[in-house]
Amino acid sequence: MQRINLILIIILITFSSTFAQNKKIAYCSNQGTSEFLQVFTMNDDGTNKKQLTNLEENCMRPKFSPDGKQIVFYSDKGFVYLIRDVDNPDLNRTFLVWDGMYPTFMPDGNEIMFNSEDDDDVLSIYVIDTAEIGAKPQIVTDGSYANQQILSSDGKTLAYSSFAGGTKAIMVANLEDESDNYISQASVNNDANLEPDFSSEGNMLVYASFDSNLNGTIRILIDGNESAISKGITSANVPRFSPDGKTIAFAVITGSNVDLYTMSPDGSNRRNLNISGGDLGTFQWVNNETIVYDAGSDTRLSVGLVDVGSGSSEILAEGGFNLHPSTVK
Repeated sequence: MQRINLILIIILITFSSTFAQNKKIAYCSNQGTSEFLQVFTMNDDGTNKKQLTNLEENCMRPKFSPDGKQIVFYSDKGFVYLIRDVDNPDLNRTFLVWDGMYPTFMPDGNEIMFNSEDDDDVLSIYVIDTAEIGAKPQIVTDGSYANQQILSSDGKTLAYSSFAGGTKAIMVANLEDESDNYISQASVNNDANLEPDFSSEGNMLVYASFDSNLNGTIRILIDGNESAISKGITSANVPRFSPDGKTIAFAVITGSNVDLYTMSPDGSNRRNLNISGGDLGTFQWVNNETIVYDAGSDTRLSVGLVDVGSGSSEILAEGGFNLHPSTVK
């Protein structure tokens, strides 16, 4: 009886592990019906590639809704689009949301946050309801220059890059605070601060600080204390927490090479994952053990997966340009 129970436990663990990995990946590719980059999806083993759009413009940076049923993206013409049904796409019916770029869904899945310029040509952060496409979006920040926004997992706090004191600073907005003081400066150094990210519990904020020589340092903010955690690396950028907050993935720029590294939040356990495919482009955590990324050169880009523990990687989409992969968070 104990042997049977042990076998059942092993089967359940194996099934749960397989299910956790069974995610769709959205990405952009020129391997479709036109010369333009279109939005595709595929399984996380590279199978079942499906084209979702057919626009006469290049599609960029697709992002899933929290339930995985919709995708939002923008084009090189500066428009934000919405795919309402990922499983049953209509190639000739992609919804135009608004002028803008870098869209993502809010945690409830009913609103889209994106960057756009107002009447004064100032790039800022806006939100629009997906049920009211065509209605004017609402500005989230104070109207000054703002981009590279990231929400905390509970959707209550927004971090972004803006100008302050003559340089770029990381600002934090408390979206539940209705007073005029809902925005405060988080970064305390004098460099140009970019690409913020929250840990899942919201107690840590990480970002990249670039000096006058364009060398980037990863810094972390915990309880108001800022620390540099990528010392010894010439230039680092785009830090991203794993879902459990125990690991930070980031890009390392050495000359003309760009590699994907990981480290602990205190800067220890640093390692190069040596991804397949070429120089790193973009990446996203799939789970605590896996990262999806694009890599290549000026003439080709491939989408791959890398196991953070073993460092083994595999290419899922190649041939031409395949880029900007993402999964449901």
